[in-house]
Amino acid sequence: MKKTLFLLLSLAPAAFAADQTGRFAAGAKYEEPAAHAPAHVSRMFARSIPRAAASAIDIPAAGGSGMIIWTIPSRPASVSTRLLTPTGSVLQPSDRGSYERGLRRFRIDSAETAELGLPGGAHEVVHVLDAAAATYQLRVDVPDAVEGVTLVVAEPESRITLSTWAAPLSRQPGEPVTLHAELRDGDAPLTNARVTARLAAPNGRKFDAIELVETANGVYRATFANLPVDLAGPWQVRFDAEGATQDGTHFARTGSGELMAERAAARLGRIATTVVGDALRVTVPAEITLGGTYRYDVLIADGSRNAVAWGEAVRNLTTGATSLEIDIPLSHLGSTRVEDLYLDARLLGLDTIGVAGRVTSH
Repeated sequence: MKKTLFLLLSLAPAAFAADQTGRFAAGAKYEEPAAHAPAHVSRMFARSIPRAAASAIDIPAAGGSGMIIWTIPSRPASVSTRLLTPTGSVLQPSDRGSYERGLRRFRIDSAETAELGLPGGAHEVVHVLDAAAATYQLRVDVPDAVEGVTLVVAEPESRITLSTWAAPLSRQPGEPVTLHAELRDGDAPLTNARVTARLAAPNGRKFDAIELVETANGVYRATFANLPVDLAGPWQVRFDAEGATQDGTHFARTGSGELMAERAAARLGRIATTVVGDALRVTVPAEITLGGTYRYDVLIADGSRNAVAWGEAVRNLTTGATSLEIDIPLSHLGSTRVEDLYLDARLLGLDTIGVAGRVTSH
């Protein structure tokens, strides 16, 4: 998320006092801002298991891959696990397994978990070298002082994937939010699955699960008008999916997404252009609701969306109505006629990094 926002501000440093303009290299293409972050593709699932339910945990394996089972206690402590395979083989708590048996056990000690930023204590990791398409059972011995464990199960070579994202990446107040998930078995869609999502606000508060509806083969979505609370900043989304393949193999997957809820910093009006001497003046009326330092960016393309010219100007803006202006030399436009231009104007916050507004004009 931070990388994406910094890219929006990467044309030139904010420290420049003078307005900056320039031409794009020949052949450069104008691109719309990303509607959402790149899809997160998952071949794993995670579950929080309370201590009372940790005595027998069913783990669906899709098969065709190894499987890594990581047991993480909710607080610094040591837990032990016992794995029962579909064939009846058992990996006892004290058994380290072997390559020949296709089962191995590892323990990640306290020093290693601290380096990873995870809860202290030794974590149990079981590796199934070639998992069958069936249900495994894990029994976890959780100390009384520990509320439960988080179970992370990965199938790194699995054909079954969950791809997820949230949109818009940069959400202005009042814009609807869409949560999107796709389930695939290789190239084939996985239908009739149950997919839910949970939002987490920038302050860490979590909300009730949202059911996604299958809108096409293997595509699941939920759209809603408002976030649960009006809070600016980065919102995280956790997706959980459960279902079965056409041959009846059960699976589970967990994915993620993110979006930036922008502050209600400004409202932009329509773009206007005027030829003033040897320059094209690009003007956007704005109503500023949060005063501060902003950067006014203008990107210009031709009718075929070839990038032509750009301009940027740092402005200290107070609350109230104002007019954003920048002059771009006509020489930067080359042979493109003014009436054929496509303009993209953006107001970017610099005190608090974010997109205050964006308008376009043909």
